[in-house]
Amino acid sequence: MRLIAWNCCAGPLAEKLRAIRPLRADLIVLPESPRVDTGPHAVWIGENPRKGLAVFATPPWRVERIDLSPVVLPRYFLPVRVTGPETFALWGVWAHNFGADRYVRATHRALDECHEHLLREQPILLGDFNSHTQWDHQHPPHLGHSALVARLAALGYSSAYHHYRDRVHGEEGHATFYEYRHRHRPYHLDYVFAPAALTSRIVRVSVGQHRRWSRWSDHMPLTVEFSPSVPA
Repeated sequence: MRLIAWNCCAGPLAEKLRAIRPLRADLIVLPESPRVDTGPHAVWIGENPRKGLAVFATPPWRVERIDLSPVVLPRYFLPVRVTGPETFALWGVWAHNFGADRYVRATHRALDECHEHLLREQPILLGDFNSHTQWDHQHPPHLGHSALVARLAALGYSSAYHHYRDRVHGEEGHATFYEYRHRHRPYHLDYVFAPAALTSRIVRVSVGQHRRWSRWSDHMPLTVEFSPSVPA
């Protein structure tokens, strides 16, 4: 099972999907995606038809939006049910800057609002979190990135990249974002947070290279591959 998180930086969707297709993802979370029609292999949310959040599934995988009413999640948080060779919950994430939901604070609020869902469903969380330890000082101590990582760890979650690469947050060896696409302005802002039952199945994690992907986006695709589940 191969998952990809890639903020595609808006633009013509057909071109972005053509660029990502060689990575052969089973599921893709695509922040800044133009609007797509919702169906068994795609779910989209947004207010601007040129830039929203999409989750795509490649057959035999399928996706369907999970209704968490009356909970009101931050604007670009998209819970879906994935079915196919396995069934599980997944959250597409694009943590943006909307009032009190300022970047990492949006993710904290989502965890607040959906604590029981997280405990029950153990969804995979992936996308553009716009979050890093270097900006902890811009938030109250309990609402920064380090606090988010600790909070998710208490729920049994780990960042797939940091688990697989044996890195601590703040000491990443790969950038997932280059501000203004400039090579000398690298940041690590995109994550796949997986529950313990899945981190033990990680077989590969990779980040796209600037020289290949900067023509398409300021973000690099983050790919996480899991081994097949073992039937009970």
